[in-house]
Amino acid sequence: MSKRKSLRMSVYVKNPILPSDCIEEILKNLDNDRPSLYSWTLVNRSWCQYATALLWSHPFSSLNLVDDQDAGHLLIRTYLTCLPDEAQQTLEEEGHILQKSKPLFDYPSYFKELHIGCLQNALELWWAKNTDYRLRKKANFTTLEGLIFEMLINKSSGLRFLDCESRSSRYNMTDCTLFSGIQKAVAKIYELRINCSNVDQGQLTNLLSTIIESSQNIQQLVITPHHEGTMAQKIPKLIEAQQSLNKFSMVSSLAGLFNPSRSASIFSALTSQIKSLTHADFRKVYVDGNSLQILAKCHNLKTLYLVNCYQEEDITLSDSLFKTAQLSITKLVLNHDHHNSVKDGLSHNTCTSIIMMSAQTLQELSIDYINPELVQILSTQIPHLISFAIRTTPIPLLKWISTSTLTHLAISDVGPNSCMFTIAPLKQVGQLLPPTLAHLQFECRYNIAPESMAGLLEDCQAPLKVLSVDVEKFDDTLLEVVADYSRENGKCVRELRIAKDTRLQFDQGLCKKLQSVIPSINQNYTDPWPLLIERRDPLWKSMMHINLD
Repeated sequence: MSKRKSLRMSVYVKNPILPSDCIEEILKNLDNDRPSLYSWTLVNRSWCQYATALLWSHPFSSLNLVDDQDAGHLLIRTYLTCLPDEAQQTLEEEGHILQKSKPLFDYPSYFKELHIGCLQNALELWWAKNTDYRLRKKANFTTLEGLIFEMLINKSSGLRFLDCESRSSRYNMTDCTLFSGIQKAVAKIYELRINCSNVDQGQLTNLLSTIIESSQNIQQLVITPHHEGTMAQKIPKLIEAQQSLNKFSMVSSLAGLFNPSRSASIFSALTSQIKSLTHADFRKVYVDGNSLQILAKCHNLKTLYLVNCYQEEDITLSDSLFKTAQLSITKLVLNHDHHNSVKDGLSHNTCTSIIMMSAQTLQELSIDYINPELVQILSTQIPHLISFAIRTTPIPLLKWISTSTLTHLAISDVGPNSCMFTIAPLKQVGQLLPPTLAHLQFECRYNIAPESMAGLLEDCQAPLKVLSVDVEKFDDTLLEVVADYSRENGKCVRELRIAKDTRLQFDQGLCKKLQSVIPSINQNYTDPWPLLIERRDPLWKSMMHINLD
């Protein structure tokens, strides 16, 4: 064999070696794709180490302990093998039988996200599966909880996410502030969630005080206020302690539970974040003119949600205040669920005032009412509007969209008397769609008949690229109607999005057959925007697991 040929073969045989920082960056993109990360652990030792670190940085973030109770039990079993010898001996003296095998990795050192309630639930699952009535008489659950919490807190190099909601009602929560590593653990928190409705014997209040003292770099803060209490009173101090808060959400469990004066103190505290705040989200909280003027001072605020908020009187601003109190937002959500308990929701006059404060910069608007005054504003005073989401409305009030430059339109008809998506109304909507529209979105309590969908698309002059449908059922006939429209318009539809709660009744083989006409058919889609009904909103779902008794 010639020397040149030998060298060429050696080049082909040699495996390329990626630098460790490149491997780490690649795997970070799979942070929320746990199955893929598990696969990467089998590549080689180096990839296994990085993938394992990511998997164990947030072991509870995607854990469904209701459907998969074994997962919680197994997590705790693994963490027990990581306990120091003295801690294991303490549990064995109480009567617990622990595995003696040593773990392959120091899993607690990777810990970055602490969901207190999820960890408590996992501990209770392990306790229920590994103790009988005799052992429960002499063993103490709080000992187990304290040892696990202490290990995770002390070994963590710094939490990036902390959810302080405690879900254990049978036991007093461990006071994490007693652990030596607590200040280091909370110093680097990026996102913090606090539920002030929790029954607190002082442990959560102590933890919040430590966070205020030690953590000044929180970027995202979500709070659930509930009545008056020591925790709720500390929220303004927490806000003021931050150097550059980007996203703030206040999600109340029920309207009226949080005193307007306390709500005002939180709004006032946001003045300390006027240079950094970009996203504000308020649910079922009191809003007044002063609140809006404070938000207007936040010059970098781009997104504002006011969902099921309430007022004591209409918010109207004088001409002079309109000139000085201008919101810089590009996305605005003003929704009020009429089946909700909010009686004094934001009035049409108040919503109109807020829209006018945002007119010069507003690009995306979600609202659940429309009247002639608002039509006039939308068609003449909001020059940059490209996305509009509306609940059921009379068709004549939508005529303005035909001359608009909208690229995204969402229509929701989820009331008990839904009739928007019948043949005649949808045919009228199709005739009104502007030629700039690229994404059309439907949300309907019931079904859309194929004839209704065909009527909409037949007269549609817009070359739709994305069609999102959230209905009760989606079948073969509807799929064929969408495919025919795309075929007749130069295969314009690039993606069909079908909501994850929609019942699918079509042959998967048909999807493959129609790929040349509709390249992407997403059958498990959850659209984060617009927020038309709260059951679609992941933030609301996660914050509403509240015990109000």
